[in-house]
Amino acid sequence: MNLALLGNGNMGKAVASLVEESGKHRVVARFDSKSALSPEAFQMADAVIEFTNAAAFLKNLPVLLRSGKPVVVGSTGWSSEADNVRAQVLSLGGSLLYAANFSLGVQLFFRMVKHAAALIAPFPEFDAALSEIHHTAKKDSPSGTGLRAAALVLESLPRKTRLKTAVDSETPIAPDELLLTSLRLGKVFGTHTLYLDSAADEITISHNAKSRRGFAEGAIQAAEWLLDKKGFYSIDDFLSDRLAALHHARP
Repeated sequence: MNLALLGNGNMGKAVASLVEESGKHRVVARFDSKSALSPEAFQMADAVIEFTNAAAFLKNLPVLLRSGKPVVVGSTGWSSEADNVRAQVLSLGGSLLYAANFSLGVQLFFRMVKHAAALIAPFPEFDAALSEIHHTAKKDSPSGTGLRAAALVLESLPRKTRLKTAVDSETPIAPDELLLTSLRLGKVFGTHTLYLDSAADEITISHNAKSRRGFAEGAIQAAEWLLDKKGFYSIDDFLSDRLAALHHARP
């Protein structure tokens, strides 16, 4: 597969490095967020992997779609424009897959979190809480991944109805509050943990990102999956399809 990479930040570099290391695909074009683009710029590529920023992505979207190439989008911060993006993709017969986090491990973690929260729903003796740890340079707190995990718990555990992201000595945690704590430490890429606790047991489910490699692998696999498809997809569509294929392959 010939790839065009749009974005020269940490993730763009991670994808390029992994492509070179694997030898399975080739990078045939590279652009940054300020490059002047045209549909012809992508003619040698089979797919485009995009990691720039929300403003650059929205500006470049019409050109990307007119290129006729499948587009994998890792830029975040454009969720308020999702309906508009979907409409453009569908009206131009394009192919686009997006994710806020391309780590396949994180996506599997999300599914485990949702299922675990549903499993303890009939057992009121179990409480639930979440934590997330990232490097000190990370700007947002809580992390988007932590907030997504919290949303899944709130969807699946009826006795938790609202999110709490800070604790203090004056205000105890209410039974219906789901606590999500944040810690910024050193060079930690990202650790997210769900805690389920009762008087008799403690269960923890944790995902620890070791490097950006997992995010790059997920983006490349998403591009492979998108090659023969048209439409507007999320990483969850890709993962659901992969898991369904595995299920059907079993005797």
